[in-house]
Amino acid sequence: MRRLSCVVAVIVVALAAAALVTAPAASAAQPGVQAHLLWNRMTSATVERDLDRLQTIGADYVRVDVGWSTLESKGRGQISSWYLDRIDHVVAEANQRGLRLLFTFWETPCWASSAPDSLKQNCEGSWWERGVQRYPPRDPGEYARALAYLVGRYGDRVAAWEVWNEPNHPDYLKGGNQVANYARILKAAYPAAKAAHPRATILGGSLANSDFEFTEALFSHGVKDHFDAWSIHPYSEDRSPLDPWRDAYIKNSFIRGIPAVRQVLVAQGDPAPLWLTEFGWSTCTVRDQPEAYKNCVSEQTQADWLKQAYRQMREWAYVRVGVWFNAQDSSSDRSDKSDNFGLRRYDGTSKPANWAYRGMFGP
Repeated sequence: MRRLSCVVAVIVVALAAAALVTAPAASAAQPGVQAHLLWNRMTSATVERDLDRLQTIGADYVRVDVGWSTLESKGRGQISSWYLDRIDHVVAEANQRGLRLLFTFWETPCWASSAPDSLKQNCEGSWWERGVQRYPPRDPGEYARALAYLVGRYGDRVAAWEVWNEPNHPDYLKGGNQVANYARILKAAYPAAKAAHPRATILGGSLANSDFEFTEALFSHGVKDHFDAWSIHPYSEDRSPLDPWRDAYIKNSFIRGIPAVRQVLVAQGDPAPLWLTEFGWSTCTVRDQPEAYKNCVSEQTQADWLKQAYRQMREWAYVRVGVWFNAQDSSSDRSDKSDNFGLRRYDGTSKPANWAYRGMFGP
């Protein structure tokens, strides 16, 4: 903890002076968009439609959440053929359009979960509604085996694989000691995936916000050399991506948080590229809440900040990919923040952000 405090102090001082300095343009991060192509309501036709739309606006990458809990829901090695068919379809259609896939592989099937028996209830009934899948596996080797199965199956047809989603968020990796539990998963997953396909790109982290402290803590649990790139979700609440924010909340600043994570990687001797695998601003109707993370922005502000964020990425040569969250609003409830991050509204019509994205990256 003493070492962590020193690193944090150095980062605060350095970034306060340097983060806002504009350097010559170094590179352009490859653009991507999150799309929930494997959700139950998606049909073959809507998958193809959404991929067409992403191709039209110039996305290079499509990030898709893939559930281990669905792939092997019945038991070890019992692959759900219907789900595998859906993944096969997404892979084939994305490849056909020249879109690169980033698969986020997460959520534990009940039989493998470390959730308490009071929740598992012998895996009877709708265990997923009890949050069983958000607990780490009892044996991280089971996760690694399942990941390796998919990595080997798809090879170069899937560009990158992300190990879990937001393990530093209490809703997404339950059971306490998130640092130790995620480190165990990552250290098991990386060698298994690379053995299945040595050219696979494996992303560690997938952290909510620019959580440089959690990143530092993971290195103390031995994750060095167990990832090809480090992924973070640099949300900045209801503030511009160029807002430096306060020293105590660097991880909630886009412009300061991203360099802070980079500094930790460099200090630990593992300066892997950064992938921003989620970021964005919601256009829900909530405004003026005292807790900034609850607030949303106007559609025009969303579009303006999208452009600011991608332009800022050009200043960071170590940022290789920037994935906007989300392709389309996921419900018609305009008051729900999590459902209104889309480039498109729930009815499929374009927000200004969709046109802004296309203007930056489209043909």
